[in-house]
Amino acid sequence: MPNDRPQPLDDIIAESRPPQGDVPAELNNPRNYLVFSRLQSAAAVEDPVSAFTADSDGNVGVNDPETVLGITVGAVDPVTPEAIEAELAHKRSKDNKVGRDSSSYLPDWAAKAVTPPLAPATGQDRMVRRDGTRVRPECVIDVDNRSPYYPNSWPFSLVGRLFVWWNAASPNWTKSGTAGLLGTRTILTASHMVPWGSSNWKALFVPAYYNGASLFGSWAASWVTNAQGYSNHAQGDDMAVMRLAAPLGANLGFFGFRTYTSAWQDKSVWTLPGYAGDKDEAERPWLHLNFPIIDDDNDGAGVELEYRADTSGGVSGGPVFAWFNGSPDVVGTHSGCEDNVGEPKQNVAAGGNALTNLLHWARSTWP
Repeated sequence: MPNDRPQPLDDIIAESRPPQGDVPAELNNPRNYLVFSRLQSAAAVEDPVSAFTADSDGNVGVNDPETVLGITVGAVDPVTPEAIEAELAHKRSKDNKVGRDSSSYLPDWAAKAVTPPLAPATGQDRMVRRDGTRVRPECVIDVDNRSPYYPNSWPFSLVGRLFVWWNAASPNWTKSGTAGLLGTRTILTASHMVPWGSSNWKALFVPAYYNGASLFGSWAASWVTNAQGYSNHAQGDDMAVMRLAAPLGANLGFFGFRTYTSAWQDKSVWTLPGYAGDKDEAERPWLHLNFPIIDDDNDGAGVELEYRADTSGGVSGGPVFAWFNGSPDVVGTHSGCEDNVGEPKQNVAAGGNALTNLLHWARSTWP
């Protein structure tokens, strides 16, 4: 069947389409973004919109100094892949439709592009820490084949920058990475993006992030309310899902997903987008197109998908996907670089049944 194997981009380039309508107003609603939690009081802010001030550039000022912007996520108890599989089996015994749908969703209004429009680079390609010291990128292999792009079309608009605060009260985020929409309220990222064990963290997902905000507006973002994944992970199961407060996928759409098979090895059909820290200070997304997955190895509870696509810090959690019968389906989430002595450098994603079961669980648990 044609949807059982990934398609070369040349085969589906004609399926691209321009915008079919206006961007839904719900995407740029301040209530999506400005959900407040009060750390010193249980009293809720009755009207979140009136609790802040914002200038013409979208910069936020909070009227109440005791109010912390965002949603504080409590401690998350990680699960094992076996527990996820058992819970799915239980759900399926009650409803055989649960966990069977892995399709993508393209909204009626959205533009669709097999390859996104390229964007200019700002010229900054040196990744540094906040104190200015140099950071070694993950693995840029031989010639750097990444390109900056403008995320104004589906499915590239589904990829966003993920900001994580290990301390929810801190004014500055701790780390940033990449995530993709895989359901109405579900995003997929790497497990090492989750502050496992913390009872006072928060995370913000900004889809189609470009130069400081989403292309869909200053408020087209959502705070995270929950997370699940495998904390004691190897690279093969370095994966996590997060639940969004706002159902961004209802308006933006989401990726499909499927379990990788070795029959697809060495096919130059895969795409990896993300917010690389050594490019444009991660303010614009970059991608590597048309690369092959060169090997897959069981690793941890998942499967380590190996490739020589170029990445750097900040791409963690980026979706590795290809097109199947016109649908962009994810097979892995980027984990990092494998640089073993005596072996060639390669980058890896976490995939396999551990990934698809986790995503089936998230879609059925967080509709």
